[in-house]
Amino acid sequence: MTCREIKLLTDENVARSVVLWLREQGLDVLDVKEMGWFGASDHAILERAYQEGRFVLTHDADFGALAIHQQQPFYGILYLRLKSLRPEHVIRVCERLLQRDMAWEPRSIWVIDETRVRVRRMK
Repeated sequence: MTCREIKLLTDENVARSVVLWLREQGLDVLDVKEMGWFGASDHAILERAYQEGRFVLTHDADFGALAIHQQQPFYGILYLRLKSLRPEHVIRVCERLLQRDMAWEPRSIWVIDETRVRVRRMK
């Protein structure tokens, strides 16, 4: 699938302006804050995303730990491991990510920083 075909569930730590920008790019984005899921556990968010075939977009490394160490079912995780969480910086990184020609496969964990993207595909 292409990056424009993926569906996202944005964690509560992702700024509203980032969510709006992602939608402007044509992505299907469900936002934890808009759904009123404040304080929902990472487990519950990961489960919801799994049920709906969505990648979780987050600044929280705990999602990867749930998927890898606790083997919780997941669809996909996009972990933005950035030095700055300013929305304009996050948008620039996401813009570069969307321009990359990469396979967006389910059951993958993406660790994204300012200079690289590492993808771990789970079996």
